[in-house]
Amino acid sequence: MIPEPYGGKLVENIMSENEASRVLSENLPRVSTVLEQVYDAEKIAIGAFSPIEGFMGSDDYNQVLEKNQLSNGLTWPIPIVLTPPESSELDAGDEFFLNGLDGQPFALMKIEEKYKIDKGRFAEKAYGTRDIAHPNVLDLQKWGEVAISGKVSLLKRLSVPAAQYEYTPKDTRRIFEKNGWKNVAAYQARNPPHMAHEFIQRMTLERDDIDGLFIQPVIGKLKKGDYKPEIIMKAYEVFVKNYYREDRVLLGSLSIAMRYAGPKAVLLYAIMRRNYGCSHYIVGRDQAGVGSYYDPYDGQRIFDRYDVGVKPVKYDEVFYCTKCGMMVSSKVCPHGPEYHVDTSQTKIRKLLVEGKQLPLEILRPEVAQILESGDVINQ
Repeated sequence: MIPEPYGGKLVENIMSENEASRVLSENLPRVSTVLEQVYDAEKIAIGAFSPIEGFMGSDDYNQVLEKNQLSNGLTWPIPIVLTPPESSELDAGDEFFLNGLDGQPFALMKIEEKYKIDKGRFAEKAYGTRDIAHPNVLDLQKWGEVAISGKVSLLKRLSVPAAQYEYTPKDTRRIFEKNGWKNVAAYQARNPPHMAHEFIQRMTLERDDIDGLFIQPVIGKLKKGDYKPEIIMKAYEVFVKNYYREDRVLLGSLSIAMRYAGPKAVLLYAIMRRNYGCSHYIVGRDQAGVGSYYDPYDGQRIFDRYDVGVKPVKYDEVFYCTKCGMMVSSKVCPHGPEYHVDTSQTKIRKLLVEGKQLPLEILRPEVAQILESGDVINQ
């Protein structure tokens, strides 16, 4: 069965056009914040972070940092907070508009609490390091020092590159039900698909306990060197269209800031996919990792410590073996590393920069054609 939302409640707090128009006529202060918190505000209101209805207050914030749980005891790995650089004139009880990507109001909030945060503590507890070489820790420098809690009401959806794929949890649950999917596996991605990704996805679709696959790349705020959101989605579009049955796979997108928090991020993304209606969550090697900050398989082990109502589907590292002549993992391949072909995005980008042809054993030709633009994030 399609699982109930996390915590038993699916949040959806989106105003009608008439209501939004009336609210926008009010003369309220406008507040701007960092990009990642703009995305989070929208995801709160559409229910992706259910049962959370607003940015966290100090009780939830501290419990999450110290115990990986909300104040009500529900497991939650990373705080969802609002820390606008300028908020000194606002007090508890005040209402304000939160500005979106275009600098115009897209959400309404009423302040419940203001409290100071220690960004160093946040970095240490959430990401396991204070090293600014970590992209999320570096981003913390742009945050304000004071957090604002309060319920988020959405005036309108954000305008993003792949808006047609930005389903709400209510949308995907409706689609799954229409398709007759009771057990849906979620696939988290932040890169265009290569053959190792395809191998894992196909292995999942072959399982008797899986009715459908929901591929949902994160395309909001990524790090320098990652592919641009448009490229990721174009690559997945041609890939899904050409290589999967339409009645088995749904492609979506998730515009949020990527959390490179290793196991904690894996747990957060699994919770979110449960809200979208997924019963299973695929976890490969080093998911949501960056650099060498996390053990590559801690993202799989964290499900042994925390039960968030989603079944992890675990895979070892996958590679192409020239001796086997196919994609394999170390579980079945007996051959040495001299026969293994690296399928990493690092190698793919290197080949593109050098103007070399991408081997068909690591990338579908339709995807390779799109990646040849070399369109990556430069800052």
